[in-house]
Amino acid sequence: MTNFVEMGKRIKSLRERANLNQKTVADYLSLDQSMVSKIEKGERKITSDVIEKLARLFCCSPDFIISGDAGGEGCAMSFRSKGLTTEDLESLAVVNQIVLNQFGMDRMWEARRRG
Repeated sequence: MTNFVEMGKRIKSLRERANLNQKTVADYLSLDQSMVSKIEKGERKITSDVIEKLARLFCCSPDFIISGDAGGEGCAMSFRSKGLTTEDLESLAVVNQIVLNQFGMDRMWEARRRG
């Protein structure tokens, strides 16, 4: 069973590590800031679509957001600009998805090479 409080803590930690505020993340997710706050507190369930968008934004696996399972690579980032737009975050999410796809391809190549 999913522990929404722990999942919320992970989301908050990822957001803070990226130096983003709730409003910016809410705009990216097309949610109200209060909804992001409730998700981070574990007071609201979260859809798979939102989990996928957060995983792309924070360059981690959806499994990490859901369960804390760090199986697989991720990349850490921090934003220095306070003026990031939703379009900026959407572009970054696309780049992050490419990075995550490359990590997956690298794992498959390594498994094939070994086996």
